[in-house]
Order: sequence, then structure tokens, then C-alpha cells
Amino acid sequence: TAGVMTGPKPLDGVAGAYCLKPNGGWCWYQDPRVIMTRGGVLVFTTIAGDTYADCDAGDLWATSYNPKDNSTRHFELHDKFQRDDHNVAGLLERPDGRILAVYGKHGTDKSQRWRITGEPGDVVVWSEEKSIDAGAGYTYANVFRLSAENGRIYNFHRGFGYNPNCTISDDNGESWAYGWRLLSWTGADLKNNPRATGIDGGRPYLRYTSNNTDAIHFAISDDHPRAYDNSIYHGFYKAGKLHDSSGKVVGDPGVDKQSPLKPHSFTEVFRGDKDHVAWTTDIELDAQGHPYMAFSVQRDGAATRTQRAVAGSGQDHRYHYARFDGKQWACHELAHAGSRLYAGEDDYTGLVALDPQDPNTVVISTNVDPVTGTPLVSKADGKSHWELFRGVTANGGASWKWQAITSNSPADNLRPIIPSIPGGPRYILWGRGDLKSFTDYRLDICVLAEAR
Repeated sequence: TAGVMTGPKPLDGVAGAYCLKPNGGWCWYQDPRVIMTRGGVLVFTTIAGDTYADCDAGDLWATSYNPKDNSTRHFELHDKFQRDDHNVAGLLERPDGRILAVYGKHGTDKSQRWRITGEPGDVVVWSEEKSIDAGAGYTYANVFRLSAENGRIYNFHRGFGYNPNCTISDDNGESWAYGWRLLSWTGADLKNNPRATGIDGGRPYLRYTSNNTDAIHFAISDDHPRAYDNSIYHGFYKAGKLHDSSGKVVGDPGVDKQSPLKPHSFTEVFRGDKDHVAWTTDIELDAQGHPYMAFSVQRDGAATRTQRAVAGSGQDHRYHYARFDGKQWACHELAHAGSRLYAGEDDYTGLVALDPQDPNTVVISTNVDPVTGTPLVSKADGKSHWELFRGVTANGGASWKWQAITSNSPADNLRPIIPSIPGGPRYILWGRGDLKSFTDYRLDICVLAEAR
């Protein structure tokens, strides 16, 4: 279950990039998926999408990468856990330097699971897996420690009511208990609702981030985009209360597993409609503690909104960028995002990664030109592939300059992420390969380091 590699393999066609973990993948509703330890080691977890590279489909792995000696280490957290990219762990470095990994399956049981490394920054030795019954079907892990609350750790997940809930730990992840429910959005909210499509529904999608001191921020979509003409909202938790963007208290956490709050109880950042269906992608905080976020918008779904998984729909997505200045949100279209990744999930895009240390820089994955929307065709094989582009803005997101990070690739480059490294270089991690569905993919996790 553990091993040491002499070094990652250079990635052909991308100068300075390496393949760190063959046969890995992740969804985008768990965080932090990648951390940089105080010792300067990158740590991340992945789910094997197929059987190759000494992994079985569904294996859950932790990997560390030390840039100082260009070495990687791997540990299998759970053998044949579940072939589903929703199941990677949220990671947190404890005050003692040991790493906490929290994870669960994609709603098929009620268990929140966790393990803790035996030594600071070393992924080769872990405690035995522990678990608690979260009380309802469990999905996702988003773990944040608030120093102002005596180091209490919150794990936000999908639980009661198919809605966002949290568990809490007051002993650095050694033990857990139920915390509270963030909001309530269920099938009852869709009945006779003109923005509901009649397909699926009853679950919002949230992305989280924290200042690690006293606040946890979240971006919210009303529902799954095939179920609802989604808008995007923002709010935050602080000092036992839930707030909108302005800091106004909108309600209390639902300690009784119920909540009167809805997604639209919080601040609306983007108003969706049948021609502009949004989905959360990423959220971070700037140096002033103000949030900025990215999200995707499907533009061509109106004609098929009651059958949003049919052939031909989901071919025109746009990325958007929004930033809060302390008083109001400014929202702009960021780039052409291209087409859906595969039929059946019309709103799966290549995704946007915000830089946690630089609100003016993003990395996107798209299979079209970011500015014109012209399809990209690779010289490597004559096919259209998702490529990575770096975008930089000098006017708060109103306009962007783009530079290709990958080009003419022989495979897709998907789901980039930029871990928080204050004062350090920008590390971009992503999956390279082929994704047929969230349970069927062949991806290798790659990295590229850039000076800021």
C-alpha cells in the first residue's frame, strides 16, 4: 500500500511539467484537494479511474511531491474504495504538522471516514481508517480549521436532506460529531417552480474556502444545472451565524438538522435563466478577506431545458469571474469554456482554477479559443482536446489576456487546481488523459511550477 518513486516523469510537450501520479482523478467539490505543507511538500489525494499503473479502479491514494529533490511518495488510503471521482479526500495540515484526510463515498453509505499521518509531512505512514455514521447518505469533504474557535475543524459535506451539512472536531480530527445544516433545498422547492426543469433536482452545489481564522465562505448554486435555471450566491459562516456578502446575519446554523434558509437567502452574485444556467466552480479570498469566484454558464440549453442530457446540447459554456470589493459584486464573462465533457452531464466543463494568492490570475481548461470560441484542433492527432490557458486581468476581471500553458496535446487537460502557497511559487496541478464519465476515466495527475 505504500511506495517510493525515484522521481516523477517529465511531461512531453509541456516544458517544466511532470506527471506525479499515474491513474488518478478528482471531482471539484472537495477541498483542499491539494495542500503545501509547512515543510514545502505538496500533498494530494486521487481516485484511480481505471486499472493500470499498479492501481485498481477505485483505489484511493495519497501522494506527496517534494520539489526540493523532485521525489514522489504514495500511500493507498483505501483499496478499491469506489470507482467514482467524487470520493477524494479533503486535506488539512494540523498544528503538529501531521496531515488529516477526510473522505467518503458518493452517497452510497452514511460513513464519514478519516485517517491521520504518523509523522509531519510524510504520507507513507497513516493511522488506521476511522469512521462515524453521518446520519444520512454522505458525499464530499471540505475541511477547514478556525483558529479563533480554539482550532475547531469543520467538514462540510452533502448529508441530511441531500443538502450541505457539517461535522465538527475539537481535537484536530481525532474524533467527530454532527455539527449543523447550512440550508434546506429539496424537491418541495421545485414543485410549481417555473425555474425547475422537471429533471432530477433537490440539491444545491457549494464550493468553500476559509481565512483559517474565523470565517468560512461559500459559493452556492440553487441545484444541479440540469434540474434548475441556476443562479449563483455567496455567503459565509462566522461566530456562530450565517451571513450574506455584506455581513448581514441571515440566520442560524440548523443544529436540529433543519434550516429555513434557501440558496437565495444569501447574496445573489449572478442571476440565471433558461439561457444562462450557472454552476459553481471555485472561490477564494483576497488579501483583504473579500471573496472572488469563478463559475460556468451554459448558454445553449433553453431549447432542451426539459431534457438537458440529450445529444447536441451543452455545446456552449462560458466561464465567469466575480469579485467582491467589500460593498458590491462585479461580475464579468471570463472566457469561452467550450463544450460539455461528455453526454449525460451537459454542464461538466474543463473548469477554472483561481490563484489563492493572486486574484488577477486564473487557469482554465477549454477545448476552444478562450476569446473567440473557435474549436481547438491538436496537431498531435487532429482531434479537439481541452487545453490549459493562463489568464491575467489588470481591471478586476473586465478583460483578460490569455497565454497557452498546453497546446497541441495528444490528450485532454482537465480540472486544474492551484493550491494555496503564501509567498511561494504557483503550482498548477491537473488531470491529463480521457474522461468518459465520473466513474470511467484514465487520467494522470500532472504539475507545473511557475514563479509569481
